[in-house]
Amino acid sequence: MDQKPRQIAARILFEWDAGEGYAEILLKRHLTSARLSPPDRRLVQEMVYGVIRNAALLDAWIDIAARQPPGKSRSRSLLRLGFYQLGLMDRIPEHAAVNETVQTARRCGLHTQSGFINALMRRFIREKTTFMEQWEDWKRTLPAIAYSHPAWLVEKWEEQWDTTAATTLCQWNQGAPSIMARWNPIQGSVESLQDQWNQEGIAFKECLHDWSAPHRLFELKSPKGSPADSESFQQGKYYIQDPSTLLAVHLLDPQPTESILDACAAPGGKTAALSSLMQNQGTLHATDPDPVRLKRLQSNLQRLGIQNVRSGENLTQLGQASKAPSYDGILVDAPCSNTGVMRRRLDVRWRLSTSEIQTCCEQQSALLESTAPWVRPGGRMVYSTCSLEPEENQEQIDTFLREHSNWSLATARQLTPLQDGVDGAYAALLHRTQ
Repeated sequence: MDQKPRQIAARILFEWDAGEGYAEILLKRHLTSARLSPPDRRLVQEMVYGVIRNAALLDAWIDIAARQPPGKSRSRSLLRLGFYQLGLMDRIPEHAAVNETVQTARRCGLHTQSGFINALMRRFIREKTTFMEQWEDWKRTLPAIAYSHPAWLVEKWEEQWDTTAATTLCQWNQGAPSIMARWNPIQGSVESLQDQWNQEGIAFKECLHDWSAPHRLFELKSPKGSPADSESFQQGKYYIQDPSTLLAVHLLDPQPTESILDACAAPGGKTAALSSLMQNQGTLHATDPDPVRLKRLQSNLQRLGIQNVRSGENLTQLGQASKAPSYDGILVDAPCSNTGVMRRRLDVRWRLSTSEIQTCCEQQSALLESTAPWVRPGGRMVYSTCSLEPEENQEQIDTFLREHSNWSLATARQLTPLQDGVDGAYAALLHRTQ
């Protein structure tokens, strides 16, 4: 099988357009079987993520360049790939982008479309100044196209904040996310981890946030590839985790002597942070209804050396047969629209809909209802999402409190990229009075 970067990128984009999987999973699957050098692997990732991140802009360019634009097809996928190289990748020579994309079309069986693809890419080159000027105009007038977001979502954000804030959020989502790491104290001192990072050629800078203490967080940069490929990561000395995820852990504030439940816990980042605050002691139960995600959680906890966690798909598996209140604290990290992490999860913007947000709200409400009885009187519960949408956050809590007089709100906080410079997250601390 051909192992050229553009051909691998094209196959991934074909499958993604056909709805055969998430971009990250498809990329990992293809790169695992590909015989590519590290630079070529990075090129494939850059092209795949770049095309998906800029799909609306690329489609607009294609529709302008073509008299009869192709519909949703492999030809359009290849044109997106070609236009991305020409318009948004400065380091790719134009002749190489054209020739390689046309050759990729032929190798993918699109012989009759190769001339069409060649002609449109050459037109883009001839009129590139006009295309780029139009893009600059769209940034002011059509941010949904310029920054490739669904128009309905941009309009929703404009109503929620204002046009400037909505546009700035779209810009944030277009940027490449930083790689953030939380030191795992269970597997050694932070000084030994820093020494190992220096030996591995990983640059690091500590980052401080008022909600992240006492955890130690670092921004990582590795010129040799993903930090997750390093020995220090495999040894469980740190966990890759955005600072925003620690807000919920901070509000719950678990103690070593307590009994804590982490509901919907996979893949385990918050579970591991909870265990760290509990000094790997006490009782920490972690559940997740998805058996595949649960296995990932268990693998992560094993790598991190965590020993105070029992996990299962539900509480029955953990020996909790009755609904007698038994936990000092519960973290309900609810499934949500993920609008706060669209910078990291490229697929979200293209699969999200108003009906899906409504479905998330219904799931969140049901999860709160089913989980709250497990908290003992005098105990606490933290509800959290990685959403920016009020109906999933404060409105969800307002509804719960109206219907449950034995609960009260202690504090709540919304993190946003615009104000806090991290992924979006919401967390509310609730106390059970009786």
